[in-house]
Amino acid sequence: MRPTGVVLIAIYHFLSAAFLLLCAIALMVGGSVLGAMFGSAMHGPWGGAGLGMAIGMIGGIFCLLFAVVALLAGFGIWKMQEWGRILCLVLAVISALFSLPGLMFMHHIFFGGFGILRLAINVLIIWYLLQPQVVALFRPAVVAAPRP
Repeated sequence: MRPTGVVLIAIYHFLSAAFLLLCAIALMVGGSVLGAMFGSAMHGPWGGAGLGMAIGMIGGIFCLLFAVVALLAGFGIWKMQEWGRILCLVLAVISALFSLPGLMFMHHIFFGGFGILRLAINVLIIWYLLQPQVVALFRPAVVAAPRP
């Protein structure tokens, strides 16, 4: 049976993957639409259409790659694999580091509150996954060799 913390972390990563997939689709479609809208005003290969599509595709591919990584992390921790625990730790550290600059916008209730919430979630994930009893759950069981 999986501990509740592991289940919550897996769900967090599955939801993150779904959100990133939606962002990737929005960037790819939105970049194309905006590029087409502004394309008539600019000429050349990097005019409005080309630039909008390039930004949308690059951003969409970036989000798509992170969605795959988040999905892998969720799957790995759901299956109680050590690599999944390590990947979740790495993602939590990276996300915590990226949420620190957001704390500079504390004067705005939405951005400041969101930054604190994101930082708190990531610190809790790091703390939980480093607990000795949790680390022991992800280690393969050592089977003793039978005595002759």
